[in-house]
Amino acid sequence: MIPEYITLAEAAKTLNLGPRKMIRTLKSRGILDHQRLPNWRYTQRGLFKVETKAFNHPVRGLQHSAKTLVSPAGLEFLRKEFAEQIDIQEAS
Repeated sequence: MIPEYITLAEAAKTLNLGPRKMIRTLKSRGILDHQRLPNWRYTQRGLFKVETKAFNHPVRGLQHSAKTLVSPAGLEFLRKEFAEQIDIQEAS
C-alpha cells in the first residue's frame, strides 16, 4: 500500500536527493520556513500537509510539534523543482 502523504526525507529519497540539501534549497526559495513548515500557498494548493501532535514533556508540560508531509502532487512539484539536479545525478 502506497501512503498518501510521505515525509520530506522520504520525498528526498524517492527523488534521489540529499534531504538536507533539498530542505535547504526549499527554505532559500521560500517554500519552507525556518521550522521546515510550508508556506501557506503551497499548503492551499494541496502540495504539502502539516501534521500536528501534542505530547506531555516531563519538565515543560504540554508541548506541540508539527511535521511537514508531501502529497503525491507535492512530490511531482518537487520533481519539477529539482529536475536539473535529478538529471545531473542520473547522468553520473
